[in-house]
Formats: sequence, structure tokens, C-alpha cells
Amino acid sequence: EAQSITLIAQDTSVSPTSVQRFINQFSESMPKKFNDLPKHLSFDEFKYLKGRMAFEYINAKTGTILGILPSRLSRDIKDHFLSRYSYAQRCAVETITIDMNAGYEKLIKELFPKAKIIIDRFHLVQLINRSMNKLRISVMNDFRTSNGADQKKYRRLKKHWKLPLKNALDLSFTSYKNFPLFGQTTDATVVETLMIYSERLKVNYDLYQSILTALKDKNLEQLTEILEKPLAEGISKDFKRSIKTLKYHLSSIKNSFLFPYNNGRIEGINNKIKVLNRVAYGYRNFENYRNRIYLHFALKRASHAS
Repeated sequence: EAQSITLIAQDTSVSPTSVQRFINQFSESMPKKFNDLPKHLSFDEFKYLKGRMAFEYINAKTGTILGILPSRLSRDIKDHFLSRYSYAQRCAVETITIDMNAGYEKLIKELFPKAKIIIDRFHLVQLINRSMNKLRISVMNDFRTSNGADQKKYRRLKKHWKLPLKNALDLSFTSYKNFPLFGQTTDATVVETLMIYSERLKVNYDLYQSILTALKDKNLEQLTEILEKPLAEGISKDFKRSIKTLKYHLSSIKNSFLFPYNNGRIEGINNKIKVLNRVAYGYRNFENYRNRIYLHFALKRASHAS
């Protein structure tokens, strides 16, 4: 369980130092099963100290943690893989799933010459989601005046901020319910009303929905067409930047449509790792922290298997 070392020590009537010593000894005695690389990897990082990020890679298919490094710097990651795995082992890797970290892309092409890079689809949606939300906030603030009608628009845009971010196909025109500041209506009608308030908001919303639909349908042809055509007048700077980023990662986005792998497993692992760090109020010694992580997930896997 995700308990602090002090709490485990109290439950077992030993000192915290003894608990940590046992964890380190047990971790060292665990068999080293990961001398070979699987065909499908997943890369990510997590924060373990203020201003310090650790690098982690797992088996994308099984979720098994293969390694954790105290640094995410390219030179440290490169040294790790070059010293631990042969060229033939690295060439056997077929896919690597990452977020939109440009540093990882360059590193992967150098270390894993035959691996296809997959951009996690969640991060693609998150990219355009943030651009759309930033524009909504900008438009909303334009209505922050002493005028009563403008104040009403401001409150509506602030209260129902989630609805414009939803996929338009998930909005209902027939399911009526009570919406604050709108009364009895449907969520689709609420969004339509919000779009009337600003032509700039409507133009960006249409672009947002078209990209969202292409990503959901895994339609590369449609996505490419959207990204290549000239942008309409009124598209925000954030959206233009997002479009540029999507164009840059288009080949990796194509791989995300073709392969079933994503960063879901490693993101879930990172959430649990952060819980371990939080209940311990942080770890000053990275080796102790890493041993605790390895032991925690090894025992979790064993308990699920039984």
C-alpha cells in the first residue's frame, strides 16, 4: 500500500531506518528480468524534487516498469541505453510512445533507428483544448464591463466553460435540463448561444471541432487537409501555434492512428508514484525512492497475479 516509511515502521514495531534498509535489500535481491527490450516502449517523466524531473520507460504492452533515471537530460538517457542495451536490442524496438517532447523525438531517432514514434492522442487533444479554452477566457474578459448585457454574457461564458470544449457530437439537442443563467434547455443550445456572442469565438470553435473530429475518427486525410488549408481570419495566436505543432508531429500522429498504444499505462503509474512521494513528504535520496517504487509495483503485480 502507499504508506509512509514511518507508518510502516509503527505498524511493524521497528525503526524507519530498518524499513528502508529492508526495502533496499529486497529491491537488490529482485531478479533482473529486463536485460532485453520489448518491441513496444513508452517514455515519460515525473517530478520527484523541486525543479528535478526523473525519466521513466515501461513496456507499453504490459505496463512493466523497465527503468527509472534521476534525470531526463538527453545525455543521461543516451548514456543509459547505450551502456545497457546493444545496438541489435535497440533495433528490435518497433514503437515508442511519447508526449510532444521534441527532445525525445531526436533521441529516439538516434538510439532506436527502426522504431516508429507514436504521439499519445490524449496530449494532441489537450493541445487544442488549451488553445480553445484560452480564447474563451479572452472573449469572456472582453465582456467584463459595467454593461448589464455584457455582464450576463461574461457570467454565462464563465459558468459553462466545459461545454464548448466537448465534442459537438456528444452534445444533445433533445435532452432538456436546467442550466444556471439559461433555464430549461439543452447543452447544444447553450453552446450555440455562447457562439453567437463572438464571431472570433465561433471561428475558432469550428476549427477546434473539426480537428477534434478528425482525431477521434483517426482520419489522417481529413486532419492533413485541415492543417494545410489557409487559416480563417480571427484564428487566435495560440491556435496558430497549435496548428504548427500538429503539422510538425504529423508523421507521429499517423502512427498513433495505426497502432493501439498510448501513454495511458505510464500516466497511471506516474500518478501512483506521485502518491508514494506525497505520503512520504518527499524523498531526499533518489535511490531509496526508486527502490520503493520498484518494490511497490512488484508487489502490486504479484497481488493481482494471485
